[in-house]
Amino acid sequence: MQSNLFKQIKSQKKIPIIGKGSFKDIEEKFERLISEGYGIIEITLRSAEALDAALKIKQKNPNIKIGLGSIKTLSELEKVSKLGFEFFVSPGTNLKMMKYSVENSIFYIPGVSNPSEILTAIEFNFNLLKFFHSEQNGGVNTLNFLKEIFSDISFIPTGGINSVNYNSYLKLTNVIAV
Repeated sequence: MQSNLFKQIKSQKKIPIIGKGSFKDIEEKFERLISEGYGIIEITLRSAEALDAALKIKQKNPNIKIGLGSIKTLSELEKVSKLGFEFFVSPGTNLKMMKYSVENSIFYIPGVSNPSEILTAIEFNFNLLKFFHSEQNGGVNTLNFLKEIFSDISFIPTGGINSVNYNSYLKLTNVIAV
């Protein structure tokens, strides 16, 4: 199952991230993304109504792969991992969250911004990582450098990526999506 989602993410190339704003704002953004053909979308838990909106959206759209992002604690991951979403993303590395996701076969993408965090993720056998905040941490140049050291790691860079610069990321062999 996880390898299938990995392939789907790689095929879609762009994973839209929504979650700020009201319940209605999140729903409207989601519907617009669906109309644009996206089949994988991340909803960040960065507003008070984001989880409720995600639950309703998931119920109405069972064929869309929905991930929850901005997961920052083990207790939060434990809670949301039981709600039927396809993947979970955090802005950083958390040993307890990585261990929990491995033990429970959860598709979890930890965030990294430097080689030490990548090495920590490798200890838990993660080979797909979120590179965050990409633009603040050297962007394309850093990812290009990391490819030489971590040739078997794939990244989904986020943070500061937009319609002007996303293609420069997608040209990198270690980036599967932005």
